[in-house]
Amino acid sequence: MMSPALRLLAGFLVLFVAVSLVAQDESDEAKTVFPAGKAEAGMGIFVEKGCYQCHSAGSTKLPPVDLAPRLVIELGGDVHRKWTRDDYARAIMDPNHLVAEDYKIAMIRLGDHFKAENSPMPTFADVLKVTELVDLVSFLDSLTK
Repeated sequence: MMSPALRLLAGFLVLFVAVSLVAQDESDEAKTVFPAGKAEAGMGIFVEKGCYQCHSAGSTKLPPVDLAPRLVIELGGDVHRKWTRDDYARAIMDPNHLVAEDYKIAMIRLGDHFKAENSPMPTFADVLKVTELVDLVSFLDSLTK
């Protein structure tokens, strides 16, 4: 028969393990694993959807740009080196969740205070099919590899 002190210790141990497992499950749920797609197909989507009008893509050869003035946002450089596929997907689907400080500063200097917090990039949530998003994200992710 267990002594009351040993029973209490065993109870705390079971409670500790249960809380640890629940905390681990919650942190695992918060993480997503964005699937890998076809980077070459993603490059085609990058061009087809007009992403190259505002973004450069490393050393990738892209069509000539017909926008002026042009705000060029480099993809695949040091800024994006630590980005995951999840980060790229979120930026495509919800561009306002993270707006570059350089852009905010440029807009404030131009006197466009009301738009400084919003990204000039439109959301692609209703534009891209899931497979297109997966391929586009794979292309963007390949730029830093």
